Amino acid sequence: MNWIETLKTVFSLGLVYSTLRASVSIIFAGMGEMINERAGVLNIGIEGIMLMGALAAALGTYFSGNPWIGLLCAAVVGILIGLIFAYMAITLKSVQAIAGLAIFLLAAGLSGFLLQVFFKHGGNSPTVPTLPVIESEALAKIPILGPIFNGQSVLLIPALLSPLIIWFFLYRTPWGTWLRAAGENPQALAVVGIDPIKVRYLATLAGAMLHGIGGAYLSIAQTSLFFENMVAGRGFIALAAVIFGNAKPWTVFLTCLFFAFTDALQISLQTAVPETVLPRELFMALPYILTLLILAIFIKRTGGPADVGNPYDKEAK
Repeated sequence: MNWIETLKTVFSLGLVYSTLRASVSIIFAGMGEMINERAGVLNIGIEGIMLMGALAAALGTYFSGNPWIGLLCAAVVGILIGLIFAYMAITLKSVQAIAGLAIFLLAAGLSGFLLQVFFKHGGNSPTVPTLPVIESEALAKIPILGPIFNGQSVLLIPALLSPLIIWFFLYRTPWGTWLRAAGENPQALAVVGIDPIKVRYLATLAGAMLHGIGGAYLSIAQTSLFFENMVAGRGFIALAAVIFGNAKPWTVFLTCLFFAFTDALQISLQTAVPETVLPRELFMALPYILTLLILAIFIKRTGGPADVGNPYDKEAK
């Protein structure tokens, strides 16, 4: 086996294309969780919200014939599930990690059940129309950018712009200041007349909406159907990206790209390296191994919000 030729095959423009393609769902999920954590809310139920968002997008598209309606359904379902989580974690002051786990377990079971209800069989939904892709003749004439961006889903554009938009919101608007204060010192925020509970609710719903959109990308953009457990750990990978990125827009964004790169890399390696040389299962496990390593190494070194994961108590001083 010629390893030099294999590496040339793997590390090509196709790998960059695949990295961007794989990054969209992780970026939306990671940015949503970063908003949550900046407001002091830890939601480990990202995987479940993405799963329900993917199902809602497929159902909405199937019954309407319009993938944009499906995307809207995913966003609404994400908000509704986020509302359930927010009620448990913020109003009832449940342990946020347990509330998030409950959301994940609920979604894992409910998505399979609803698949049976609507289509009378499990496994997967029928194929549905997908969101438009980027197709530009002018872009095609540009040597590197053309092959990388043409053919990508239109959702790639807001995904790539998201760190700039969220950075501006967090650091250049009063609403962003209130959101960050809710995660650092909610008592101080309450002193100036802003209700930390409302801020945390809004942040949780906004984050859940992005989680739902991240799930929708999987079923109506990256593929054209929903199948059980299709999120395949991307929600937990997004959580690891937020931890590694210290809940800051640009570092979280770059970390999401890194994880997407590992996902695209393992697919390329499976194709290029014969199974007789290295087992495919080793490559398939690569993104998850890196996720576990990063969580183990960096979970105690993060510089995230001081009050993340703690319920706000009005009576506390």
